[in-house]
Amino acid sequence: MLAKPCPSELTAPINPDRGVEGHRNLFCNYYDGCLDEAVKKGWNSWSCTRCELFALEAEVGEGLESYATQRRLG
Repeated sequence: MLAKPCPSELTAPINPDRGVEGHRNLFCNYYDGCLDEAVKKGWNSWSCTRCELFALEAEVGEGLESYATQRRLG
């Protein structure tokens, strides 16, 4: 059985100086859907750390810039 994305609410925003990588998998295929869910629920912030998919690595391919462009156009 495939795992479902499962974002969890954070009561305080993530400190951008410390980065979001410890809280979110920016390369997850479900990232956009989880972000949408957090916005719809009015969360201040959210985390992927309790999600079964958090540790999975997405293929970034040619590099981060290419990956960001692909997501923007997708």
